[in-house]
Amino acid sequence: MEQKNLYKILGVSEKAGGDEIKKRYRELAKKYHPDKNRGNKQAEEKFKEISEAADILTDEEKRKQYDQMRQFAGAGFGGRGGFDPRNFRQGGRRGFGGFGDIFSTIFGDGFGAEPASGNIPRKGNDISGKLSVTFDEAITGTKKTISINGPQSCPACNGSGAEPSSQTTTCPDCGGAGQISQELGGFAINRTCPRCMGRGRLVGKPCTACNGTGTVRQKRKLAITVPAGIEDGGQIRLRGQGAPGSGGAPAGDLILTVQVGADRHFQRRGRDVYSTEEINLAQALLGTKIKVRTLEGHAALKIPPGTANGTVMRLKKLGAKMNGTRGDHLVTINVELPTNLSTEERQAIKKLARSRGWEL
Repeated sequence: MEQKNLYKILGVSEKAGGDEIKKRYRELAKKYHPDKNRGNKQAEEKFKEISEAADILTDEEKRKQYDQMRQFAGAGFGGRGGFDPRNFRQGGRRGFGGFGDIFSTIFGDGFGAEPASGNIPRKGNDISGKLSVTFDEAITGTKKTISINGPQSCPACNGSGAEPSSQTTTCPDCGGAGQISQELGGFAINRTCPRCMGRGRLVGKPCTACNGTGTVRQKRKLAITVPAGIEDGGQIRLRGQGAPGSGGAPAGDLILTVQVGADRHFQRRGRDVYSTEEINLAQALLGTKIKVRTLEGHAALKIPPGTANGTVMRLKKLGAKMNGTRGDHLVTINVELPTNLSTEERQAIKKLARSRGWEL
């Protein structure tokens, strides 16, 4: 049984990124859309084929499963003496675990896939992006306005794909169900209607704004609330701001990964903030008080006599605040040793060494 090469169907390399695959799909979809090729069965089948390929290759998890299945196929999956998908058709999706719909796309309809009708409500895909904030903005929280350019439900046709003045009719092939039933070896298999592409209805005149796809790419602005204490790599999810759904289902989400800029004075690990302060040898030996820069201005820090280089001292509750809990500020003490000592300074240190019994 011959496999379908989804990469070849879309005309992209196996290393192509998601954006490249989506761009190629849009180009092919415009060319082979049924509304532009009425009565052309080959174009209808081609449109269905590229739609199935894009659905899998633009989904990270599905693409991973597909690539794994191609590896299995290369080792005799479905070939002579290998695994024959027809042995499992009665089990439907359960016969293939999570590979059902992908298996159907590779080897054709009727082998383990559940119906993928566009007439069934389906939530839109999530969209990922990045949001850069400064160290201070991450600590205190802030508001940002971002611009995104992504797929949206076409405002001209409200996502229907038809001109507002155009009439739509029930698809005669599927009776409006978006699916047709196919007999296969004594079993009834549901598959997406190739004539209406699962919509259940035929568009009289395609929407000129979206070329009948029901979606357009639009640039829009969104107000983002960055919560106080968010860490580098943290995520902000905006419900319903992703790709539009189908069949009346809600849109997906916009997921922003936060990138926090570095600070010249502080580092951070979770709720705790870290910094370094330098003191001289006399301060380390005799003890002192110094002013330490914190997130909320300067704070007094007592240095006890005999403080060693590398000592870490804690300022409680002066770190970052996350979910109502405040961390600490940890200060590493660096003792600066004098260089280029004068004769008098060297004699004084030798005198101290003799009095303390230190070896020189």
